[in-house]
Amino acid sequence: MSRGNRAIEDRLSQARTMPDTIYTIGHSNHTWESFSALLRAHAIELLIDARTNPVSRFAPFSNSRTLPGLLEQENIEYVYLGGPLGGKPADESFYDAKGKPDYRKMRAEDAFQEAVDEAASMAQRSNVVLMCSEEDPSQCHRLLLLGPALEEARGFHMLHIRTSGEVVTTGRLGRLRKHTQQIQGTLPSV
Repeated sequence: MSRGNRAIEDRLSQARTMPDTIYTIGHSNHTWESFSALLRAHAIELLIDARTNPVSRFAPFSNSRTLPGLLEQENIEYVYLGGPLGGKPADESFYDAKGKPDYRKMRAEDAFQEAVDEAASMAQRSNVVLMCSEEDPSQCHRLLLLGPALEEARGFHMLHIRTSGEVVTTGRLGRLRKHTQQIQGTLPSV
């Protein structure tokens, strides 16, 4: 076994023994082959679909009528929780004056909290990935809405699977985002 493969196996073994770990992934414009390879590489056993609208014209395999069957062929369970966990609520009261979702308000809802508890319970029993469409988790509700509910309130570690197969922690994403904002001159003033 090569040193790189051994490191991946060690990381996967460690993640399997840490019941407080939840992966996230964005289907982006992956093909089924590349997406399923990422799931296999991280030994995913259960995929929680956290999209408000579980359809995509860029990644047709991810449509809710197709994805469960494809995952079943890979021995991966599919659960849809995009209603309460999705980032685009139907209720207009969850949007601010600029039309952006108010994630704090959404997190306070009982239905959201119950769905997060359900996801956390599943992650105690299985190697779980939360899926949405956005590849970059720092730009997605997986991090911005679900992250505080899982990491801060329930003590989970979120590991974000990128297109390259690299796994990035939430802390590293924050540092990368701050660095990018500094370079672009868009870092918010304190």
